[in-house]
Amino acid sequence: MSQGENFVAELVGNKWGLFIAGKQVNTGEDKTFDLYSPANGEKIASVSAASPADVDAAVIKSHEAFKKWSNLTAYEREKIIKTATTYVRTQADRIGMLMALEQGKPFVQSKSEITASCDTLDYYASEGVRIEGYSNPTEKTNHRSWVIYQPVGVCAVITPWNYPVSLLSWKLGPALATGCTIVVKPTNVTPLSPLAFCIALAEGGIPPGVINVVTGAGSVTGEALVQHPLVKKIAMTGSTATGKQIMKAVAGSFKKVSLELGGQCPAIVCADADLDNAAQVIAYKGFRNGGQSCSSVNRVYVHESVRDAFVNKLKVIAEKMTIGDGVINTHCDLGPLATKDGLATVKQHINDAIIKGATLVTGGDAPHGDEFKKGNYIRPAILTNVTDDMLVMKDETFGPVVPVQSFENMDVAVAKANDSNYGLVAYLFTKDLSTSIRVSESLESGTVSVNCSAINSNYAPYEGWKESGFGSELSRKAVFEYLKTKHIKIELL
Repeated sequence: MSQGENFVAELVGNKWGLFIAGKQVNTGEDKTFDLYSPANGEKIASVSAASPADVDAAVIKSHEAFKKWSNLTAYEREKIIKTATTYVRTQADRIGMLMALEQGKPFVQSKSEITASCDTLDYYASEGVRIEGYSNPTEKTNHRSWVIYQPVGVCAVITPWNYPVSLLSWKLGPALATGCTIVVKPTNVTPLSPLAFCIALAEGGIPPGVINVVTGAGSVTGEALVQHPLVKKIAMTGSTATGKQIMKAVAGSFKKVSLELGGQCPAIVCADADLDNAAQVIAYKGFRNGGQSCSSVNRVYVHESVRDAFVNKLKVIAEKMTIGDGVINTHCDLGPLATKDGLATVKQHINDAIIKGATLVTGGDAPHGDEFKKGNYIRPAILTNVTDDMLVMKDETFGPVVPVQSFENMDVAVAKANDSNYGLVAYLFTKDLSTSIRVSESLESGTVSVNCSAINSNYAPYEGWKESGFGSELSRKAVFEYLKTKHIKIELL
């Protein structure tokens, strides 16, 4: 038995069940799927594959829990949620190690994701007590009018594998705070850490049935969850293609939907930019988590006068990054990519660029050493002399590849940055305030980051434009994605 298997067995056993009404249970059909380490290809665990009947049971339990949870005051829910997150923080090592095992992210980064997710839940618990209705002046003295907000009901939460707990918390936070109950469907790539996170919340005091977890294939488990008549809201982070499928599936039922989808994020480096800062930020956003982020820098437009200097600085950073099995080398910068398919896509994009005339400055191959032969490892890559017809400039590579193209005219750079079906995040590097304002307002994306990498903040909305999203996540604005609006008007007799 491998180190990974030993660790999982030591924690909770080698078989993971569904989590329904506060208990781990096996699927009624006793079907499972196996997880394998992206670092060495060895088996990690077996996980229950929920049938439509299992999904139905989870939704019914969630529906039953809704009345009591929604009838608590926001202050009562705040206390329960913060007590639960206090407990979860004591489990951050365990849950973080599970994430490192199944996703490949180094343990230190995985653990920080758990604690940051607790912070997000705490933020929304506090926002729950600040949901305000309002009253209206009326046309008659004996009329009264006011507006209140009420929770939508059972929410289906569908989460991805790149940030499996963080992106879960973006949805759990406002759902719990507003009085909704939840059925979580994590991806089959990384089901363990979201499942363990939800179980820990229940152990910390979230009542049975408020959070349930069903694991299994999207075509079976996910479809049954999305189409269930008792599910009133769907929140999903994933591909644009999956988002479109969900929109079609719910078209006849008018469920509330919020979707955080793909990106193909541009960065513009101006002639006056602080190149050291630009290189650090772009390396962080282009390479961290193996480039497996919707907000990764996917293409860089650098003023021709500073292109070579910028590329040299980026190259130094990329080549200093440490790579390893994040379970063993817990403080390394990069682990393996999460999936073999993802690694194949990265290699395809790099090869396509080289065939079409790009120059590979560094990386793009596996690190040397026997410990890397069985895993999904690749060194961070930088490409220059790229053209607009290359896959890396059009599609979401979702890997540690930064293609660089030079420009002379700012209007051309902005036009190229906007020439995409996606509009999630754009990056700009300049010391000029006028350029910061004018270009930021011209870039077609829901978030513009000027000279910084910290784009996801609990206090600010994260909203995709074009095919990058539907609805808002993060900030107080996200609370209202989980609420219904009600107008009450009374005539005093």
